[in-house]
Amino acid sequence: MAKIQPIDVPHVGIGTTLEVTVLPFKTSDVTAQTYNRILSDEGVEVVPGWNYTLSEDEYADWGEDNSVVDDYVAAAKGLVIVPDVPVE
Repeated sequence: MAKIQPIDVPHVGIGTTLEVTVLPFKTSDVTAQTYNRILSDEGVEVVPGWNYTLSEDEYADWGEDNSVVDDYVAAAKGLVIVPDVPVE
């Protein structure tokens, strides 16, 4: 999950978290799909879930850092991921 700049969804709530789940895929595949939701701080879904398909280039660039998939999905929806700020 990634924290995002808050988005106000009228009559529903404030979305603050992007939840991305990579759906099962075969090792021979050259792309993958995700299921995504935007949640409030309380964990309530404020934007109905949707799917995203990684392009072949995105899939090839994925590597070991799974957070890049969050970046792809956020960019496709115009969302801005905010960096984690350590609490002192």
